Amino acid sequence: MDWTAGYAPTWRLYRVNKDTFADAGRVGRVDSARVERVRGNLLESGTLTATQDVGAAFEEGYYRLVMVAEQNGHERVEVATFFCSSAGGGVDKGAEVIDIEGRSVLYPASVRKLLAGTYAPMGADGAAYVGKMLRECIAAPVSVDGSFTLNSHVVFDLGESYLDAAWQVLGAGNFVMQIDGHGTVHVLPMPTDAALSLDSTNAALLMPSVRYDLDYSNVPNVYIADDDGMTAKAVNDDAASATSTIARGYEHTYIDSSPTPVNGETLAAYARRRLAELSVVEDTRRYTREFYPGVMPYSIVKGTLPDARLFGEFRVSAQSLEMGAGITVTETAVEEVRTWTA
Repeated sequence: MDWTAGYAPTWRLYRVNKDTFADAGRVGRVDSARVERVRGNLLESGTLTATQDVGAAFEEGYYRLVMVAEQNGHERVEVATFFCSSAGGGVDKGAEVIDIEGRSVLYPASVRKLLAGTYAPMGADGAAYVGKMLRECIAAPVSVDGSFTLNSHVVFDLGESYLDAAWQVLGAGNFVMQIDGHGTVHVLPMPTDAALSLDSTNAALLMPSVRYDLDYSNVPNVYIADDDGMTAKAVNDDAASATSTIARGYEHTYIDSSPTPVNGETLAAYARRRLAELSVVEDTRRYTREFYPGVMPYSIVKGTLPDARLFGEFRVSAQSLEMGAGITVTETAVEEVRTWTA
């Protein structure tokens, strides 16, 4: 499939079998759909309208939005899978048009709460722990790629959601989650390979207008890790760094009262690593492009189009996918400019 060339889309909505997560029959006719994706927490949501017979029941459950693209043959693209409920609708000319709200497949993990005393134990594989936690409360498949070891217990607050706890553990190892179109939740290290190259070959995917923004203000230059009275302090005092105490002339302090060292690092090493991870300025680009499969929040888009100010590696932070004569993606991506390294 050449995504830089034209294609004819057909939109389909399928019920999903909660036990197997396979298609379980088509639903009406899809009239419009929008998918919103943003890094962190639930990762995605959607809104759809569909036409069905008057009086036909729409059952709450899992549904999969599929595009069949025709271009010298047919290719099925699973765009998104949601937990859906009907938000209302109306009857027009003998047909019923329903408005459907799509929630992330992670939604059940956001409303299930942890009991007092729940913790991820010291020595545990943090990625595997999150995979197990998610499988306890969501129907979607969970895939775990990679591992990291927790140096100490990670204790969760009473009433904290399974989803918030999962992100807390993953943050310790610089791991993330992504949801593919089938609805599978992937637990993986922060991606480093490009999922899309916006180069001369793929330039046709990009619409002409590109917006940019650069802000240093939220980057700390002092990191204090406090572990029950034992403290470690890391300071960026490098005169060559634009965010250092010397360059700025003041301290911007971040205090971590729940440090979670991993893979055997000391508290001091943890503080330096975390300061380095936070010493990143986001050089933001906002643009609209044609659809390309496999690009999600946290994915890398590599740009080699300097005339469009897209030159470097940009990490996707948000997307809005609009279904029409194809899929149009309005994307926000950030180049991570490191201002200090440990």
